[in-house]
Amino acid sequence: MGDGSSILPLFFRNKLTLGCRAVHSAFWYIFGSVNQTFSQLIKLKVLAIALLFFVNTDMAFGALRIDITKGGLQPLPIALSDFVDLSPNGAVFPQGTSGRELNEVITADLERSGLFKPLDPGSFMQTPAELWQKGPNFRDWRLIGAEAVVSGAAYEKDGKLVADFFLHDVYQGSLVGKGKRFTAPIRDLRHVAHRIADEIYTRLTGESGYFTSRIAFVASRGDMKWLALMDQDGANQVDLTRDRTLVLTPRFAPSGEQLFYLSYERGPPRIFRWDLYTGKRTIQGDYPGLNSAPSWSPDGQTMALTLSMDGNSEIYLRDLKSGNLRRLTENISIDTSPSFSPDGRQIVFNSDRGGSPQVYVMEANGSNVRRISFEGNYNAAPVWSPRGDFIAYVRGGGGRFRIAVIEPNGQNGRVLTDSWMDESPAWSPNGRVILFSRQSGSQTRLYTIDLTGHNERSVDLKGNINGSDPSWSPLVR
Repeated sequence: MGDGSSILPLFFRNKLTLGCRAVHSAFWYIFGSVNQTFSQLIKLKVLAIALLFFVNTDMAFGALRIDITKGGLQPLPIALSDFVDLSPNGAVFPQGTSGRELNEVITADLERSGLFKPLDPGSFMQTPAELWQKGPNFRDWRLIGAEAVVSGAAYEKDGKLVADFFLHDVYQGSLVGKGKRFTAPIRDLRHVAHRIADEIYTRLTGESGYFTSRIAFVASRGDMKWLALMDQDGANQVDLTRDRTLVLTPRFAPSGEQLFYLSYERGPPRIFRWDLYTGKRTIQGDYPGLNSAPSWSPDGQTMALTLSMDGNSEIYLRDLKSGNLRRLTENISIDTSPSFSPDGRQIVFNSDRGGSPQVYVMEANGSNVRRISFEGNYNAAPVWSPRGDFIAYVRGGGGRFRIAVIEPNGQNGRVLTDSWMDESPAWSPNGRVILFSRQSGSQTRLYTIDLTGHNERSVDLKGNINGSDPSWSPLVR
C-alpha cells in the first residue's frame, strides 16, 4: 500500500479488506471503488438543479452532458464538514487549523457558483472526526436535507500539506467517484482547497470547474492605474505595476503564464508581453499609430491586434516568433477587438462598416466576413467562449450598456445583465461564467454572472480599489 495508507478512516479500511486497492500516483492517490449505478441519481439531481441536464443513466460518469441555457433552479443541498486535522501517524489533532481553513474556501467556492447550497454546520449530527473515522450515517444526513456529503482530512508532512477527501451520495448511500489526495506546499492551502472544489463541481455536474484560476485586471484609485492579479475569488491580490502609466486590456496566454497588455509608458500606446514567472517584458512591435486590442491564438503562437499604421484601424496577425505581420481586414471603417474561436479557425471582431459598431465573424485568414449582431445600434467588445458555443459582447441601447451573448451563427442572442454601464466581458475557463466590469457613479467593480443570466455576484477587490478590463486565466495546476 502506498505511503499515507495509515490515515485512512476505519470504515474505508474495511472496504479495503473486501478487495479495494489504493493506487499511488506522483500527484494524488485514488482510494476505493466507483459504484456507477448508485452515483447516477445524485448526479442527475445536481444536474437538474444546476440548470437542465440530459443524461443516459447507462452512460459512464464522464459522458454526462449539460444544457445550461436555462437556470434559476434551486441549488443542491450539500453538507461540507470541516476537514479533520491529523498527525502524520493518522491520529486526530484537535488543535489543527488547516482542515477548517480548507473547508471555508471550498464552501465559499461552491456557494458562489450558485449550483450548491452548503448546509449550516450547526445542523450536522456527526462531528468531523466521526464522519472521517466511521463514514457517514446516511440516515442522519437525510434528516437535515443533505443530498451530498463531503468528508476529508489534512495533515502536514515535510513542509507539505496533504489533503484527502471523499464525496458521498446521501440517498444512495454510496461514494461518488473515488477518494482523492492533493499534495502541495503548505503556503498553497487555498490552491488545494480550490482544486478540491473543482473536483466536487466536476463530479456533480460533469463539467470542468473554474476555481483554480486567476483574474488579471486594471486596478485604479484616483489618477493611478496599474495591472493587478488575484485568485478568482479575489484572494491573493498582487500588484504587477505601480506607476502612473496608463495600462489597458490585460489578456492571458492559453498557458496562463503570460500576459499581453497595453501600456502608454513610451508615449503612444504599445503592446507588451509579460512572462509572469520570470518577470521579463518584451514589446510586441513598435508600429506607427495605434497599437491595441491584443488577443492570443489558442496555440499561443500568434497575436491578433489592431493597428492604424496604414491610416485606418485594421486587424492584423503577428507571428510571435518571427514578428511577421499579416493584414486580415481592409475596410474604410474601424475594425478592432479580435478574438479567436477555440479551434483557431475563426475570429470574431468589432466593426462599424455597417454604419454602427456591430459584431462580425471571419475565417482566421480574413475571408468570409459576416455580420452576426443585428439588435441594437451598438454591439462591441466580442470575446469567444472557450467552449466555442457562444460569443459574449457588450450591447448598447437606450442609454445603457449590458452584457449579452449570441451563438457564432448569429442565433439565440440574449442580454444577461440589467445595469447602466457593463463592459469588458471575459469567460471563465469552463465557458459557463462571464466576468465583467460595471460602472456605478464614480466606482467601477468586477462582477460575474452565469451563462443563464442568473447568479450575478460581485468580486471582492481588496483596498477599496476600482477594477476594469478583466481577463480570466485557464486553470492553474
